[in-house]
Amino acid sequence: MVRIIKWIRRLVICIMILVMSIYVLGYIIEEPDLGDHQYIKLYDNQNNLYYSSSQSDNVTLEDVSHYFIDAIIAIEDHRFYEHKGFDIIGIVRAIKVNIFSDDLQGASTITQQYARLMYLTNEKTWNRKLNEAFLAIRLEMHYDKDTILEGYMNTVYFGHGIYGIRKAARYYFDKEPSELDLNEASMLAGVINGPEYYSPFNDEEAAKERQLLVLEAMVTYGYIEDVQASNAYETDFILNDNASKTIENSYPYFKDTVLNELEELGYLTDSYINQGLNVETSLDVSIQDTLEDTVNEQLEDKNELEVASMIVDHDAHILALIGGADYTSSQFNRATSSSRQIGSTMKPLLYYVALENGFTPITKFKSEETTFQLENGETYSPSNFNDKYAHDDITLAQAIAVSDNIYAVKTHLFLGENALVSLLNQFGYTDISPNPSLALGTLNTNIYDLSSAYVTISNEGIYNDIHTITKITNDNGEILYEYIPTNKQLLNQDICLVLSQLLTSPFHEEFSTYASATMANYQVNSTFAVKTGTTAYDSLCIGYNPNYTILSWCGYDDNREMTLQTQTRIPKIIFQTMANYLQEDDIWYEPTDSIEQVPINPLTGEYDENGMIYWFKK
Repeated sequence: MVRIIKWIRRLVICIMILVMSIYVLGYIIEEPDLGDHQYIKLYDNQNNLYYSSSQSDNVTLEDVSHYFIDAIIAIEDHRFYEHKGFDIIGIVRAIKVNIFSDDLQGASTITQQYARLMYLTNEKTWNRKLNEAFLAIRLEMHYDKDTILEGYMNTVYFGHGIYGIRKAARYYFDKEPSELDLNEASMLAGVINGPEYYSPFNDEEAAKERQLLVLEAMVTYGYIEDVQASNAYETDFILNDNASKTIENSYPYFKDTVLNELEELGYLTDSYINQGLNVETSLDVSIQDTLEDTVNEQLEDKNELEVASMIVDHDAHILALIGGADYTSSQFNRATSSSRQIGSTMKPLLYYVALENGFTPITKFKSEETTFQLENGETYSPSNFNDKYAHDDITLAQAIAVSDNIYAVKTHLFLGENALVSLLNQFGYTDISPNPSLALGTLNTNIYDLSSAYVTISNEGIYNDIHTITKITNDNGEILYEYIPTNKQLLNQDICLVLSQLLTSPFHEEFSTYASATMANYQVNSTFAVKTGTTAYDSLCIGYNPNYTILSWCGYDDNREMTLQTQTRIPKIIFQTMANYLQEDDIWYEPTDSIEQVPINPLTGEYDENGMIYWFKK
């Protein structure tokens, strides 16, 4: 026993000497740079700055409400002013909780968090943890507690692209940090633990639950009384009605799309942000401004109706993007994150497969009320819009022009339900069940994901990743990332060209016989391919030419039905307006040597030297 006690004593002494040596080493090594170059700057395609998260809005402790200071210490590190970078009691408590309960607790101090924010990534490796520990020691050896706390408050992330307490106070409450009351301060202190979960703009109920934990911690450690905590918790958040305006010219939905892409690429980490990130993007400000003006004009007096819209060039650069009617009311990006049925905008993908399997612009099916007998013994009875049918054979050209559902389902079943599924798989749609209704757009997706297929068709079958980021450099001018197109020939060029020519049909009034050509009342000044899509809850319009693809959607977040034409026509008007703005000269595709141009009567499919020109693969 005596020998064991001696060994334990020696071990403790060795550990103490090691710890003292580490602290001495931390003192001898020069002080860490406190991240004067930490920023994210976003530039448009003309290299003009439109968003910055730089440290120009840094504050001192005197500039911040004591409620926020108390709240942040109480919830994150209540022994902050007592330890030297590590909370031994907290570490022991966390180990005990992690061993004896299902709840996982961390024990990172504010100093450790600041070290990680400034210099490291969030990867859960021993190497990162050791680096974090040593950096925390260096910070403690060279800077006083107030400096560390100030740095932490000015560095920490509050969601929505907001770094630092000054920008957070302005963004969430339109206040200066010194003006925050207990209700506001405790909410902001809670957001830090998980901005995507606890931002009241995303989930006010979750924000309130997190705020309660902060207030309870403040009571436990003597910063406030129970009655103050209760009053604060029972007080509603009065959020900034113009949150996006606090970040001048930020184009918030586009900015969020860039930040999400930055995260997917692996650069939205503190180790990169602390180098300074200059992000060159594909944003075309003139197109974005015009798109926003167009959308705003259409949404006047249409309460709660939402719109998402994108414009993409043939190289898959996103030039403009809107994810909702009002960013200050909802930061949910419907362009990139919604899950809605796409209706008849599915049909061009179906007809690509059909053309690939021998269909031509004059292939005919009969348009009439039809009940389909399926292989599994069930029946399926789709209908055309307003129950209008030709009661005769129609060509593929007319089926596209009037968006005939019966023709689409007959095509789908003729090809086999897996044929369309296979094409969708190529664009990242997996786990799709083959079924008859898929031809009519029962796929749930969003215009961002759908744009990949349409841009590929518009680019004559050449696939590139849809993107906003073109180049990333750090503060030293070193190139961290540069977008390089893959130019993969994913689809057949000739089939894409034949399909594109077919998709001009919705503009031609000649097809308006038993039903109206869907874009006959929305003519544009130059040639575009186009397809509309409508469900009871969604309206879409997607069109393209060799230069641009324009995608728009509108609907209600709660899936209310849209019963008025003034609502469902909005995507068509957006397309029409933007097509005329973008393309003054008439630019269209050139057929390859494998394609012949044939004038036909589009209704009968017969040759007509004065008829419409459609393209046929030789």
